[in-house]
Amino acid sequence: MKQLTTILMTLTLLFAISCGGGTGEGRSRKAGSRHEPDTGYTGTKSYFKGDVKVREVTFENGIRSGLTRTFYQGGVTEQEIMYSEGKKNGEAKWFYPDRKLFRITPYLNDTINGSQIQYYKSGRVKAKLDYVDGKRHPGLEEYTMSGSRVTDYPGVTFRAVDEYREKGIYKLFIEMTDKSENVNYYRGDFTGGLVDLSVCQPLLQTATTGYLDLKKTEGHNADSVVVIAAYLTTYGNRLYYRLAIPLPYKDLN
Repeated sequence: MKQLTTILMTLTLLFAISCGGGTGEGRSRKAGSRHEPDTGYTGTKSYFKGDVKVREVTFENGIRSGLTRTFYQGGVTEQEIMYSEGKKNGEAKWFYPDRKLFRITPYLNDTINGSQIQYYKSGRVKAKLDYVDGKRHPGLEEYTMSGSRVTDYPGVTFRAVDEYREKGIYKLFIEMTDKSENVNYYRGDFTGGLVDLSVCQPLLQTATTGYLDLKKTEGHNADSVVVIAAYLTTYGNRLYYRLAIPLPYKDLN
């Protein structure tokens, strides 16, 4: 029995040494063999629809990092976007099918930040739109194909129907001065001088007119109500108007 116990102790000791758990030298060898785990693919992958390559993505350890491209059916680059750590960072470029630059959009951590620039096929600037942390500046710059700045935008106006004394209601009708149909109306204001329609209330509207019925509300006190008009220009961009409408009665809401 004593001999069997001795044999078992010897085998246990040898096992511990072989695993590096019995001496400092063994632990050192184990630590020295450690390496950074391979968490995913590093390189560029191509994606196909049938025999046509539609996308090309660069990865680092399984995370999108570097240039991502999409392609038109003929193989010409449609867009290219820089990524780092899985997020859009840098300039995103879109191209016409004839390889000429169509638009550049700057990104920071997946959010548009900076000036987006649109181009004609001639290379002339078509439009400039400014963003801050994903939110649009209300104004914009647009240019004709000849390079002239566009300035002939319509204005925004309102008319009122006063039914306060009879019904406690003050009706507002908001329109563009040229009766444009390509416009959306919201009750709300710019946030820090920027457009954030998520905090605004869409108005009921017809093709040309937004409607706002303000009602007598006890405890409410306001000198004006603010309306935003989101006008779609003939060049395909939104121009945002702010209209502060004075109120003749302070208890309207």
